[in-house]
Amino acid sequence: MSYSIPYRILFVFVILIFAIMPQQNSDNTQPLDFVGHSDYVPNSPYNPIQGNSYLNITSSISQNSQFNASWYAEVSILESYGSDLLPNQSTGLRNQIDQYIGNDDGTLNSSEVLQFTQIITNSRNWSNAESAGCCIFDHTPLISAMGNQVSVTPPQVGDVNMTNGSWGWSETAEMYGLVDNRVTRIIDLPRVGALIEEIPLHINLPEGWEFRYSAMSAIIGGEPGNFIVNRSEAPVASNIRISIGENFPPQVSASRFPYSSSTISLNDSSTYSGVCNDGFLETPVMEWNVSKDNELLYSIPNAWFQFTPSDYDFIHGEVASISFRCTDSHGLSSSWFENIIVDGISPEWSGDIFVEIDGNSQQLNIEDTILPIISGGEIKLNITAIDESNLPVSIELFSNISEGWRQYQINEGIFSFSVFQGEGVNGLHLNITDRHLSKESTYFSLLLLITDDAGNEALKEWIIKMLDGNPPTILMDIMANDSLVELDNSAREGDTLKLVFSNSYDDLDSIDNTTWQVSLDGNIILESSPWSSEVEKLNIPELGIGIHEVIIVATDSSGNSRTEAYPLTIFPKSGADLEVISQSLMGDLFEGGNAIYILEMKNNGYDDTFARVCIENLCSRFVNFPGADIGTTTISILEYEFIMPQTSTLNISVEWDSNSADQSGDFMLEYPVDTPNANNDINYLISVILFIAILFFISRNVGMIDKNK
Repeated sequence: MSYSIPYRILFVFVILIFAIMPQQNSDNTQPLDFVGHSDYVPNSPYNPIQGNSYLNITSSISQNSQFNASWYAEVSILESYGSDLLPNQSTGLRNQIDQYIGNDDGTLNSSEVLQFTQIITNSRNWSNAESAGCCIFDHTPLISAMGNQVSVTPPQVGDVNMTNGSWGWSETAEMYGLVDNRVTRIIDLPRVGALIEEIPLHINLPEGWEFRYSAMSAIIGGEPGNFIVNRSEAPVASNIRISIGENFPPQVSASRFPYSSSTISLNDSSTYSGVCNDGFLETPVMEWNVSKDNELLYSIPNAWFQFTPSDYDFIHGEVASISFRCTDSHGLSSSWFENIIVDGISPEWSGDIFVEIDGNSQQLNIEDTILPIISGGEIKLNITAIDESNLPVSIELFSNISEGWRQYQINEGIFSFSVFQGEGVNGLHLNITDRHLSKESTYFSLLLLITDDAGNEALKEWIIKMLDGNPPTILMDIMANDSLVELDNSAREGDTLKLVFSNSYDDLDSIDNTTWQVSLDGNIILESSPWSSEVEKLNIPELGIGIHEVIIVATDSSGNSRTEAYPLTIFPKSGADLEVISQSLMGDLFEGGNAIYILEMKNNGYDDTFARVCIENLCSRFVNFPGADIGTTTISILEYEFIMPQTSTLNISVEWDSNSADQSGDFMLEYPVDTPNANNDINYLISVILFIAILFFISRNVGMIDKNK
């Protein structure tokens, strides 16, 4: 491609206008999208852009004043990378120059290279540091009154396809900036995608000034007063804002563990740790000092150290001076300090120990190591502690009775708690075979810890041995006719009964080491006997209907005894059991007369029953005879009106049926009948005449007596 001279000059002029146009900053942060920059790492040997830029503030910074600064940058770019000042950057610089400045003949001549050099020189001709890609201070760009000086390293003359060549430029400028009236200063660095932003920017602050904060602190490194900003690593297109300020001393905090008020243990270790808070890029120097009588003994350049006074030749009663100092890169420092008294004497204590069982109190020897305590006993310790320093003394009691078990008092106090056999004893959590075996007594540890303010300790440890204080546990089942008595299977009159104690156990003893006594309704049916198969399943006499009482006494080998009373309910036998109470006959008791037969019966069985009577193949209606309950039966009356047959004895059939018992049956009754006759009528008439004659005789005699008077 060839161009005439005027067109070529016009094209270069357009390129220059584009190059020197100021880049507009937007308040809206936008993602970067620059050709060829996606994997850029500053000054990596594999990156096409190499170099550094420097902003050096050379005078002091004061409010409402002007300050001086200098700028220097050097940039080296591979020719294969291309320039953002010419179109089609991705083709590489040599192709760009040949196509858009030269004659597109595949060769770069000196004239073409010179023209490109002039484009670079013009594009870097600036007086405003913001347009130069440098900096803005307190919202105002730094100004170069004399402009900048640019030195271009042009690409080599020769074939367009040459490789490994580079081009670039360096520039310097003397600048000044304006400071407003705020305390904190702000530096804004442009990030719009220019090549100058792809190299690290070194910022050197005046003496006594330092980096404070930036939201882009992840791309900033170095020292507080001389730091580096890698703008190419910024993830968005937006000004990078940095706040700077005058240096201030580090903030110091320190602590000692374990904490105490004014003393420290002679032989125990305490941990001193300190923290220095300073600027983001500041790494203060930390140092601990240990002194005695104003004489420095040791220095420890660390954030923490372990301090055992005896290791530093301290003795009881001396004062240790401990200090912590933080010094920043400007030489300013802050300190933390304490004087602590060395305490080498442990606290003293005294006390009593009692055990209370069933209201009876017994004092134990507190010097003993093993404390035998009956299970269920309440232990009481009365402890008093003192220390030479007259500072508070802590009293702690620890035990493995339960997880985290601890009691605490200051100077003096009463500790009270109850102890029982542990989980390793017999119980319902074991099967019958295992719970019938002997078990070991439970042991608990008990630790008394007395600690003074300095951390000196006095210890006393006991072993609590649990003695057997629990009687056997009595669990009774009832078997009727070799079946377990349950809600739906009751014991009934006439059943063969057994008392079963298989589920019973003692907490420590084998079941074979227990003795048993059983009473039934106040009568002893088993004298005190050792455990056996006969005791385990005890046969008892047949019982009548009603509620009976079984009393069991079980005793273990330590003499612990338990008495349990169980009700034993005997229900009526199942089915119907009709019992005749009485029978009678009323009415005209002669052949053909109207008679009434009355039958009284009760049902001694458990199930309701219906019954009727039949005479001469004629039957009454059915009458309900309710089942018997415990201690009660109901007498029911059955009345049957019938025509008297010609007989001297009534043969009566009683038929019954019980649906609930699925039973039925009948039985016979006889009733003698006295039938009236003629002799009976004559005898009746004679009796009436005789009775009238007696009444007449009595009446006459009474009248004669009255006349004689």
